[in-house]
Amino acid sequence: NADKRVDFIIGSVHQVIGEKDFYFIDYEKMSMNEIYSLLERYFTELHELCKTELFDVLGHITYCLRYMKQRNGIEADISRFDDIIADSFRTLAQNGKGIEINTSGLRQKYGQTFPTFESVKLYRQLGGEILTVGSDAHRTADLGKGIAEGIALAKAAGFDRVTYFKKHEPHFLKL
Repeated sequence: NADKRVDFIIGSVHQVIGEKDFYFIDYEKMSMNEIYSLLERYFTELHELCKTELFDVLGHITYCLRYMKQRNGIEADISRFDDIIADSFRTLAQNGKGIEINTSGLRQKYGQTFPTFESVKLYRQLGGEILTVGSDAHRTADLGKGIAEGIALAKAAGFDRVTYFKKHEPHFLKL
């Protein structure tokens, strides 16, 4: 039962159980096997989150990749996690939950949205209909940055509308 004092809740994973936030991890001290083990834990915990009723939209999927690439130049190939990502998207779609196109990566060294176009397109192909676009602004100067690019990405991925919420009820805006 969602708290009606807020319109919607974004669920996200910033760290896996027993580890620091991905922001604080020194990836240069890790082997690629350790990095892939961490990513496996991330996508497993993300999938577990998708099975809950605790949120309306899954936020900044692939957040974990930002700091690997941005600080350490590590480009992890997440295709080995395609099955669990697809299962997560199916679960979201079946439960009437959505995903967020988070545009914050566009204004950072990372250079792309969270998740990428390919993931947004996959979510749509698996029946996903609820999609929000957000700038994840932590400063007023960044409020709304990248929204036009996020909407263009949504259209290219097969969406003809985006979602906003009132008291956890999805409402749609035609693109």
